Amino acid sequence: MVINENELTQTKLLENSINLFSDFMSVLSDGYNQTIIDIRISTDKKLNDQDRFIFPSPNSIGTEIFFTDRIQPTRKDINNIKERINENFTWCLDHLATFNQAPDVFKSNYHIENLSQLVEKVKRNIFDLTDLWIVTSYEYLIDTNDGSLVRVLFIHSDNKSLILDFGNYIH
Repeated sequence: MVINENELTQTKLLENSINLFSDFMSVLSDGYNQTIIDIRISTDKKLNDQDRFIFPSPNSIGTEIFFTDRIQPTRKDINNIKERINENFTWCLDHLATFNQAPDVFKSNYHIENLSQLVEKVKRNIFDLTDLWIVTSYEYLIDTNDGSLVRVLFIHSDNKSLILDFGNYIH
């Protein structure tokens, strides 16, 4: 399958904007209880759940049994992708507002508005890409039992996938 140029541009723009936004949140974070957004895109094949959840790890988190017993039961179908993406960004920003080294940013209407505009640009990049697709979507919740939670949102089209991890970590 050949990816069209517009889709390739949207893919690269989305990857860059997610990575830069996540880096920006790391700058604001307290360095210990971070908020991280991660992205994985495949435009040549549909990724399956095991592509994300099964991996070599020093503990049981990357094992198939952990996926089957702890992660798979949390699967939830998502009917309104845009609404869920909005909720996940709000969830991450709320965590960042609680655990950060720059509390004045979250007290200033000017800075809150600028941060909101930045978030809207990142979300727009997600929507610009997924609007090109006929999508199905579902989400998993990873609870590491230390207070950290990660929402893993899968968005699939025919032979394409976008996986977004929205992580709020407590350490």
